[in-house]
Amino acid sequence: MNRVARPRRLLLALYLASAALVTVQQAILGHSNNLSIFRAASLNLFAGRDLYAAHPEQHFDFYKYSPTFALLFAPLAYLPFALAFLCWALLNGLLLWYALDRLLPEREATVALALLYLEVLLALQYGQSNALVAALMILAFVAFEGRRQLGAALSITGGAAIKLFPLAALSLAIFYPRRVRFAAIFSAVLAIAVLLPLVAVSPAELLAQYHSWRAIEAKDALLRGYSLMHYIHAWLGVDWPNWPQQAAGTGLLLLPLALRSDGWASLEFRRLFLCSLLVYSVLFNHASESPSFIVAYTGIVIWYASSPPSRLRTAIMALTLLVMVVHDVDVVPRWVKYDILVPYRIKGIPCLVVWCVMQWELLFGSFPAPRSTAST
Repeated sequence: MNRVARPRRLLLALYLASAALVTVQQAILGHSNNLSIFRAASLNLFAGRDLYAAHPEQHFDFYKYSPTFALLFAPLAYLPFALAFLCWALLNGLLLWYALDRLLPEREATVALALLYLEVLLALQYGQSNALVAALMILAFVAFEGRRQLGAALSITGGAAIKLFPLAALSLAIFYPRRVRFAAIFSAVLAIAVLLPLVAVSPAELLAQYHSWRAIEAKDALLRGYSLMHYIHAWLGVDWPNWPQQAAGTGLLLLPLALRSDGWASLEFRRLFLCSLLVYSVLFNHASESPSFIVAYTGIVIWYASSPPSRLRTAIMALTLLVMVVHDVDVVPRWVKYDILVPYRIKGIPCLVVWCVMQWELLFGSFPAPRSTAST
């Protein structure tokens, strides 16, 4: 028997059991506000109400995703609450499992899924969509690797319908031929996605929804969240706007593509760029929050699991896991967590360290021929 088969089955059982237990916690004993927001958005879309207005009778906070996501979420909006939460949790957890399985060989995928489990559990408890977004970005890469441009366009558009930052995955297209063809396919898919809510609302109503979405996104653009912009503000005491720092970060992300075009032919180079892209998507996202870090941690565990053994990588991975645990789990006194760890956004520090290492490896590392058996 394959030595990896039994641990994989146990790990899969753990993922499934966690989805069920979180459903009991958040949908039977409690009432997940995030799921309430998503369900209400679908109902409000069909009722012709402003998706982005306050609806205190339905939920706390505001809906901030696209009208298209509100439409696509409709099947879960009409299910009983607990069943909808279970389906949502399984979709998030298992699609990420599937994406990593497609990206990495069996052993490396198992290691990555084991290292990522705690963050997946926390993401499921929040009822958030970040695991789903991470999975779609990975599946876009897998589709590009398989020369399935329509699949890549669908994955990127699906991610962007939830949160805008998956559009950064368009940078992956530079590695592959027929870029003009992909641009045409993506433009068509995006246009269909933007117009898809017309099956439920009139053109004037849809235009009003997009105006409201733009307004709430413009307001959020002033935030710093858990991003690198927050650390620069906190450490240097400066009050710079976000966009120049985001532009600089984008330049740094793309620099290896300009200077190391000789590495494009290597699967390991391309996969390392995917890892860097996932971390970048959180570090330079002004709206990033604690649950967003499953996207960055996914990039980190892929980097670790698919790289040759190294004491430095192991030490960095251990530090990352330690910070993740002390930040998100009550293993330290509550005053330490809520007076130090959370206010200082300590969770992003190891991600910044790993991103710098990844960029260094992209610029100066050597990339042997792919070892393997990754399914693309």
